[in-house]
Amino acid sequence: MLRQIRFTWLLLAVSCGALAGAQDKPAGGNLETIKKLIEELGADEFATREAATEQLARIGLPAYKAVEDAVQHPDREVRYRAERVLGRIRQTDLQRRLDAFLAGKEATDDYQLPAWNRFKKAFGDSEASRKIFVDLTKSDAEMLQTLETNPKGIPELFSARITQNQQFMQFGGAANQLGFGQIAMLVFVAGEEDVTLNQNHNSVVFNYCNQAAFSEAIMGTSRGDVPKKMLSRLILRSEDFAAYSAMSLARRFNMKEGLTCAEKILKANRQPHMASMALMTIAAMGDESHLPQVEKLFTDTNLVTQMQEKNKVMLKVEVRDSALAAALFLTKQDLKSYYTIPAGQSFSDPQMVLTNARIIGHSDDAKRKEVFKKWADYREKNPAPVEKKEAPLEAEKSATEKPEAEKR
Repeated sequence: MLRQIRFTWLLLAVSCGALAGAQDKPAGGNLETIKKLIEELGADEFATREAATEQLARIGLPAYKAVEDAVQHPDREVRYRAERVLGRIRQTDLQRRLDAFLAGKEATDDYQLPAWNRFKKAFGDSEASRKIFVDLTKSDAEMLQTLETNPKGIPELFSARITQNQQFMQFGGAANQLGFGQIAMLVFVAGEEDVTLNQNHNSVVFNYCNQAAFSEAIMGTSRGDVPKKMLSRLILRSEDFAAYSAMSLARRFNMKEGLTCAEKILKANRQPHMASMALMTIAAMGDESHLPQVEKLFTDTNLVTQMQEKNKVMLKVEVRDSALAAALFLTKQDLKSYYTIPAGQSFSDPQMVLTNARIIGHSDDAKRKEVFKKWADYREKNPAPVEKKEAPLEAEKSATEKPEAEKR
């Protein structure tokens, strides 16, 4: 696989000094033996070529420099077989380094894996985190190397990966899904604070998170809590339309970070469909402390959705209707005391209610006023708690407080 070849090359670059300067004595021979085997890569007899290929691969790192030089050999067969041997040596060295990493023996630069310090800072150094980082490294070492040495180059590479993944899934059919390492890599990189990506790409990554390999890691215990932590960082960074998918995932996996995302949307983005999604998230995961923010939307008349019944009556759901329904969920009131709910309609899940015109939609403002009057009656009997104000910063306090002498 092209990505695996690229991955091995990049890991090689990190430890090229170790590869080029290997001092071990060649297994089964000396430098002269290695040179002889390289020439035999172009022998007339197939069996001789095959035997030389196998012996050089077994010798490994001590033969690396000579085999690397053989890639420029004038004989095409030698060049071809030298490339094959290099690939096997790199792969063997890679596995050696990953084994040492998993065992916690990466004390020297020879074993240092690109971006591990970043990953460790975010998710800790544990058996689970190391195993996941190995998955990332095997999946796409080029991405990790770029993150380590040139973070500004990530957006272009990230875009290329998205395109490759989409083509893989499109032409491979529905059964072709990404592996855990591929998805986790994109989630990790997109969550880094010094990486700025197109929100379209973040939306695609959120969609990948619904695939079995990653969702099972989120809900299972075999990988610890690292996958959920990885996703939480990306949810908190989501903006605009990417936040739509972020909130949906947060509800699916019961991640409170979705509330932060929803609050940001209600403060900064009042597009009706986004406001409605934010209200769904708050209704499903929030509590009464969110009521002040929800009640501020009781005057928002922007249209969320509408539908026409068989009797040609048009039912409309405005943002204020979704907000009132969210408030009912937060206060644990019975929706049937506010709305006439058709038989067979589910109304226990905010997602099934807040955009459902048959439940919370209105054909005219008179009926809407009746429902909001019921809320006003409830609020009169149950006054809203005083909205907490954020404590002023120290600099603000010092600027507003009068000196003691002035007060006297």
